[in-house]
Amino acid sequence: MTLTRSFLPLVAIGLLAVGCAGKDASSTLSAEGQALVEDDAEASSSESDLESGLEEPLSGAAEGGEVDLTATADTVAESGRKNPGIFFQPAGCIVSTRAANVVTHVFTSCTGPYGMTTFNGTVTSTWSKIDSGVQVAHSTKGFQINGATVDHDVTIKYTKVGGVYTRTRSGKSSGKTAKGRTIAHDADYVTVYDATSRCIKRDGSSSTTIGGAAFSRSIKGYERCGIGRLGCPKGGTFTLTRPKLSLVIQFLGGTRYDVVFNGDTYERNLICVAK
Repeated sequence: MTLTRSFLPLVAIGLLAVGCAGKDASSTLSAEGQALVEDDAEASSSESDLESGLEEPLSGAAEGGEVDLTATADTVAESGRKNPGIFFQPAGCIVSTRAANVVTHVFTSCTGPYGMTTFNGTVTSTWSKIDSGVQVAHSTKGFQINGATVDHDVTIKYTKVGGVYTRTRSGKSSGKTAKGRTIAHDADYVTVYDATSRCIKRDGSSSTTIGGAAFSRSIKGYERCGIGRLGCPKGGTFTLTRPKLSLVIQFLGGTRYDVVFNGDTYERNLICVAK
């Protein structure tokens, strides 16, 4: 179950909808509020590229599959060595070597999943065994991905209990975005998929400084059940804050959501597929 790919498109839709869904939605935000949304969109794009464009392909899972949580650290590291070539082109642009539980991936002018380009640099992935699953720590300096250049360190825990699959991610990145702005970003998120209910959930928070301006983001109780990745959420709250600014998106089920900006509430409709 590729949890990252299932979740991230809805994040982008949710925030873009603040400015494009509903009658005269652009009037919802002040210039400062719009700047906050745009900064978050740029930071989210950079984070999405790292999660879905780099971390997931290096997870050792075959395309569309799961990480083998029953394997030893060396065995899952070997999968991490063999499988990335499925995701990157041209053939041979990524060279991966393994020493016990540590895999070194060297990218040279690769294109990646989802049309991403400019993968250049070296990533070191260290695998270990944990209760109910496995853990990997990825580290890279000066990595080029989809127009951005970043230093990135992240630890990801993959666990499964019964039919519930959990991905716990804690990461830090810094560098320049694809637009050339300086960025420093810390994020901690937990994504859960229940195979029985077919529900995906996401909670967590991040702090970002981009172009010299700081803000924070939290995601609480986000849930989507039994529908594809562009489906409407069942519920959840996204909150963006910076000094003297607060923007909250409250998903109400189906296409409806509220935007609460500095205490004022605006009803909006999300562009998504209703169940």
